[in-house]
Amino acid sequence: MVSEDTSTHESGPAEAPSKEAAGFTKRPGTPLTRRLTLTAVLSLAVGAGMGYAIAQASGSTTVAASGSTPILAGVRQSTVCKLVSDAMQQQLSIRNASPVSEEKGGTSCYLMMTEDGAGEPAGFVVAFYPTTASLQQTVDGTDVIPEKAEPLLIEGRAAARQVLYGDAWKAQLTVDVGDGATLYVERFGPKDSLSERELRRSVDDLAASVLKGQKA
Repeated sequence: MVSEDTSTHESGPAEAPSKEAAGFTKRPGTPLTRRLTLTAVLSLAVGAGMGYAIAQASGSTTVAASGSTPILAGVRQSTVCKLVSDAMQQQLSIRNASPVSEEKGGTSCYLMMTEDGAGEPAGFVVAFYPTTASLQQTVDGTDVIPEKAEPLLIEGRAAARQVLYGDAWKAQLTVDVGDGATLYVERFGPKDSLSERELRRSVDDLAASVLKGQKA
């Protein structure tokens, strides 16, 4: 267990919930390996606010303060894939790591577990956004059914996690890394290929690994 999570996890395959209203901002669709799909409820403000509420309810004194010195800074296209150690990439069976620059200073690394051109790709995305604006500009309007965002703490940092259902199932996690910056981690795979528990734990574990690496 690497996350201090107050949500309830169910074992076994996940059942897609009934579709909820979500205020999506439409962006042109692009191939999966060139797109970050975020929902508005996973903004930095939401993740931070809910994470601090957890800390207060649990009596934690170790949660990092919003606006604190960032644990991540200066991440660029040339360095973003290095956020995930070689050992972790090997553990995750990553075949290819591809860095991509986003608008407004954001940058992401696509960690593919499948071959290029696979009909049903699977893997991870790890991204860094230096500002709230750079995070929000990635909000997408793809046809998915989102679960309500769940607040949690990752290595003492406020975070929010959400599972999305569609042709691909995804777990998306945003972590407040200080001074308005955000770490984003996504796990995606074909529909029904992973349980909800596996989706959630995989993003928690990878985010915790990235943050521990920065502390080290």
